[in-house]
Amino acid sequence: MASASSGAFAQMEIDVPAMAVALKKDMGSNKPYELFPNRVMVAGYNLGAYRTATAVGTARGLLGGGYNAKSKVELTAEGIDEALLTRIADAAYADLVAQLGAAGFEVVPLDQAMASPGAAKLKFGGVPYESTVPVENGKKRALIVGPGATGVRRNYPLAKLEIGSFGAPGLSSELQAMIVMPNVVLDFAQLKGSKFGNKATSEAELQFAIDPYHTRGRVMASTRSQFAEGDIIYVLADDVASDADFGAIGKSASRDNGLERGLGAALGMGVVAKSKKEATVQIDPQSYEKLARSAVRGWNAALVAQMKAAVGR
Repeated sequence: MASASSGAFAQMEIDVPAMAVALKKDMGSNKPYELFPNRVMVAGYNLGAYRTATAVGTARGLLGGGYNAKSKVELTAEGIDEALLTRIADAAYADLVAQLGAAGFEVVPLDQAMASPGAAKLKFGGVPYESTVPVENGKKRALIVGPGATGVRRNYPLAKLEIGSFGAPGLSSELQAMIVMPNVVLDFAQLKGSKFGNKATSEAELQFAIDPYHTRGRVMASTRSQFAEGDIIYVLADDVASDADFGAIGKSASRDNGLERGLGAALGMGVVAKSKKEATVQIDPQSYEKLARSAVRGWNAALVAQMKAAVGR
């Protein structure tokens, strides 16, 4: 297993300008920084990317109650594959390690951390997986990967229910270091959907962004292996999006349940009106990767800025 400072990772460091990103504390105190203010271990880098986005709109009429019409628009992105995302995760991990080092933190080499008994509890080596999550105005499906050297970290996973302890306290105690667990999700579509009124409408359009719902940075530390004495979660302070071009929406196909509604009307039965439009998005991998690298570099910089401020640097 290569160390965090090896030449292989150094070659992956990000060479694009950082996107403007700001983070804020969602929960926790500064206890991790009081315990181990100068030493940190980066526990992989879970990176997700939405590849399917479904906007949902409903109509409920003037009297409310259950909906009487439903509209869906679904975009499926082609060109965002596992190899591309793993390459971005490798670069994101290397960049975070480099930024932490430049900020004066001692970063525990990856090979040393992975050889520690406590590393097993963080469940490195997970394979990429897909997860469907609810978002405002619909749902999205993401592919989640990790850097090649660590795989997916299955403790404190991304866009997935966690079962069991975080595992970080034991590793933190063994290494005498804070444990940093990045979870970053990249988005490709903005969704809109009606919720009331007499007409159900839904829209989906291309826009690169960092997803605010499931992107999290966790910093944990403990001198005891049984529980975390310090635990902080950072989230986006503001929306992060770019209007740069990175793909194009192809021809769409539509369908509805008009025949079913007609039959229902003939039988004197009310049938909810449903319609769905589907389209494929052709992603330009080079443009997408450039935006993704800029986004994770900005997110890394925002996390490091929070950590520097917490230790008074």
